[in-house]
Amino acid sequence: MYVFAVILIAISIIAYSRQGVLGIFLSNLAGFLFGKFAVVVLGVFVLLSVLILINKKKQFISRRTIVAIILLLFALFLYSALDSITVETGKEILDAFLENTPKYFEEEITVPTYGGLIGAVLLSISTILVAKTGTYVVLVALVIIAALLLISLDSFKQAKESLKKFFTLPEKLMNMGVDEDQNEYEYYEDDYYDDHLEEPVIQQKYAGALDYETPSESSGKSIFMTLDPEPIAQKDNEVINNVEIISDTTVVETSSSITESSVYRLPGINLLDPIGGRTRSSVNQTSAREKSTKLLEILSNFGIEAELIATHIGPSVTKFEIKPDSNVKVNKILSIQDNIKMELAARDIRIEAPIPGKNAVGIEIPNVESTPVKMKEIITKIPNDKKNKPLMLVLGKDLLGRPVFCQLDKMPHILIAGATGSGKSVCMNSIITTLLLRTTPDEVKLLLIDPKKVEFTQYANIPHLIGPVISDSNQASNALKVIVSIMEERYEIFSATQVRNIQTYNEKVQQYPEDQTLKHMPYIVVIIDELADLMAVAGKEVELSIQRITQLARAAGIHLIVATQRPSTDVITGIIKANIPSRIAFAVSSGIDSRTILDHTGAERLLGYGDMLYLPIGEPSAIRLQGVYVTDEEVVRIAEYCSSQRKPMYDDAFIRLEGVEGNEGTAVITAIEDPLFQEVKDYVIDVQKASTSLLQRRFGIGYNRAARMIDLLEDMGVIGPVQGSKPRDVYIKKEDNE
Repeated sequence: MYVFAVILIAISIIAYSRQGVLGIFLSNLAGFLFGKFAVVVLGVFVLLSVLILINKKKQFISRRTIVAIILLLFALFLYSALDSITVETGKEILDAFLENTPKYFEEEITVPTYGGLIGAVLLSISTILVAKTGTYVVLVALVIIAALLLISLDSFKQAKESLKKFFTLPEKLMNMGVDEDQNEYEYYEDDYYDDHLEEPVIQQKYAGALDYETPSESSGKSIFMTLDPEPIAQKDNEVINNVEIISDTTVVETSSSITESSVYRLPGINLLDPIGGRTRSSVNQTSAREKSTKLLEILSNFGIEAELIATHIGPSVTKFEIKPDSNVKVNKILSIQDNIKMELAARDIRIEAPIPGKNAVGIEIPNVESTPVKMKEIITKIPNDKKNKPLMLVLGKDLLGRPVFCQLDKMPHILIAGATGSGKSVCMNSIITTLLLRTTPDEVKLLLIDPKKVEFTQYANIPHLIGPVISDSNQASNALKVIVSIMEERYEIFSATQVRNIQTYNEKVQQYPEDQTLKHMPYIVVIIDELADLMAVAGKEVELSIQRITQLARAAGIHLIVATQRPSTDVITGIIKANIPSRIAFAVSSGIDSRTILDHTGAERLLGYGDMLYLPIGEPSAIRLQGVYVTDEEVVRIAEYCSSQRKPMYDDAFIRLEGVEGNEGTAVITAIEDPLFQEVKDYVIDVQKASTSLLQRRFGIGYNRAARMIDLLEDMGVIGPVQGSKPRDVYIKKEDNE
């Protein structure tokens, strides 16, 4: 293709120059074929050849454009050939042109070329079919068809939108700074893609609106969902569970009336490590057959007759389902657990007697080889009807190899516990990574509390943060009080708007976009990495805040994920445990710790490295899973991608945590005590206008702080109330203030 383009350019240049014998011949040939528009045709050849050379794509120009160019050239040839008509019959026109063929190849051409051979042929055919008058009609039709092919309907739409924006721009410039109460959301779009982010911008509580389906409150389905009965890793290019991955990056467009930055691109799954082609281990299958036979022999030696009814090979554990005789006590099987472990030479075993809903006992034995569960494999298997749920989290695979998910707004809070090295931190990273991969900063806000100071450092600049990552235990206690304050404020808004929860409230926001008093509420997920440290510093205050959040915050869209590596009763108190019904237990050191988390033993038998027991709300017993494994490199790639999209915009209440006092969840210091208040008051009187966004821009403060000042100015009679789309009145004039 490239060679052809170079040859065509060379022929066109030689023909245009008319230098030498070859140049004269090629020029005469072009004139013979294309007539007096031969130069135009040679120019088109050169242009197309250059485009072929500079474009890597095979099809850089559409077929309709090629057809349009050909039709336009035919129209030119036909128009030029019309000058040669001396008779009415087409055959004589072609014969007259061909009689002068030798003269067209002389060094000096003495006869007119008109439309060339192509034009003569077209004119001959046209005059035979529709005569001379019809030829003019054909000529006009060719031009119109070519124009329609070149100018598509989309071009008309784009031109219309451009004109509309052009005529509305002066109006926007006139209104700028007047109706600023309607635009309380301030972003800096040009800064989102800076390689080096500046200091975070302080943000209001509620930002952005997205249209997503409200979770069904009346759904009777279980919290966990299982799919795909085969525990086999899929290759990258396979369609997993009939879920077609259209593209690696999803573009989310938000309403222009809510935020100036209209596009946020979700991280693509290409940022995750590839799955690889490893399938079910043949070593595990061979070992499972041997262990099943030996297991029945061991039971028989202890006088327990049983039959094997099923074998499930999971990622790290194989579960044998056995059905003992009806005269065998279940406790007898439990009593020989250590004997079975010794006879099978296993690291540890776990007996589930009986399996809930089955007439069988489950004996779980570690595999010879463990298969890691990759995030890329699981996140692509989220069911289509659950993809629009922003709080759908990825947990891992069960013993049948089926992916397991949890919907956080149905949980509605999670308690995670496990000893050091059990996989607790990886689980926390997988939860945060899932939220970053599936949600925008306008959908979900995160508050990360990291007393260990090293677990959440990679998330310091992600735009989903509602406040900076908190590592001081005293500030963490105050941050929980602010969350309580936000929860109470949301309930006041729900009461005023006559809705019951965040889902119906956001639906109402979508239904009435013209109502400026309704602002979209994002979900807030509070993640505490080490509860034990907080309880040691401010136990009563933390316990009270957690109690209030877990009891009341579900309808307000606030959810709590608490993790600890010391699951003792002084850390996981009865109040905390009673209000967090969903638990995840990793490997712990004793059965007492397991009972503290799950209310029964079993976690002390786990293997570590992501092996967990998951007890969702409403389930009678825990489910054993192999947790998703997310590498540090994957976490860094996803966090950096999100950070490059936007800067974190913090809520002002989380910047001034030292001002939070008392146990009632009071927010920051009052506006009247704010050192900026007098300056703000003087500024409003001086410029004779007031709005929350104006104060944010002028003084560089957050939405909450600016809103409190506006409310206080209204209470003091300095400014008037909100008047819909009209600006607030300023009652005190500049002269009176002086």
